[in-house]
Amino acid sequence: MDVKKNARLRELLNKPGIVVAPGCHDGIGARIIQKAGFEVAYMGGNCTMSSLLGKPDIGLGTATEMINRAHYLAECIDIPLFCDADTGYGNLNNVFRTVRDYEAAGVSGIHIEDQTSPKKCGAMEGVTVVPVEEICEKIQIAAAARKDPNFLIIARTDAFNTMGIDEVVRRCKAFQQAGADVLMPENLLEKKDLMKVTTSINNIPVLYDVCEFTRGQIYSNQELQDMGFKMVIHPLASILMHARTMMRLYTHYKEHGTTAELFEQDAFMDRLEYQDLVGYAEEMNIRSLLK
Repeated sequence: MDVKKNARLRELLNKPGIVVAPGCHDGIGARIIQKAGFEVAYMGGNCTMSSLLGKPDIGLGTATEMINRAHYLAECIDIPLFCDADTGYGNLNNVFRTVRDYEAAGVSGIHIEDQTSPKKCGAMEGVTVVPVEEICEKIQIAAAARKDPNFLIIARTDAFNTMGIDEVVRRCKAFQQAGADVLMPENLLEKKDLMKVTTSINNIPVLYDVCEFTRGQIYSNQELQDMGFKMVIHPLASILMHARTMMRLYTHYKEHGTTAELFEQDAFMDRLEYQDLVGYAEEMNIRSLLK
């Protein structure tokens, strides 16, 4: 548990302005987010599953796999990290353990969603949700499970595509009553729907999920803040950029039999810059900690 990071994330929520949390799927991505000057990082399920298993986000990932990856990411950065915890990985007992394990891993918050099992990426077709009473019990258990009250419990609903905006608002209000710290309505595209949520909810932050593969959903930080959102994540940006870049790299190499042209085009990070990014100097100077 990292109470300092937890307190920092809570402090950011209480300050004016939107809290921006770019997504990362590995340690070097987390370090880049920090080095770029962001104050919070986010680890999503889709990018973690594709980078770890090379498989789609259709409920294949286990709590252990996700929490282990989260621990590595949280350990290598000094800023708070919060994570996707899917449906909590089972029943109420599983949700309790999930919260405890993420908290012990040094993560500063998680979001739990109301999808039926097996869950899948919210942008996929065929997503269905459980009764609101079931997810509210999970939220209550999650809030009771945390040892540090600053550890965030974020409640996500995927009800919009099948049940509409009124059900999204109803569920968000129920999640707030159940003890959620932040609300996360998923798959909303139109401003009228976004603002219906933010204007219907009082005294609780609302988070927006920007997906760079959906046209019309890429709102700026300022636009989201003006619509009443307090947090924004970019869960897929890193993995989509990574996949495109790697595809171009190895397609070029296969075609030309060399990476020399890419090197001349300055496509690769300089060795010293790379070593600085991964903390080479600090690791090699470990003896400086000896007294």
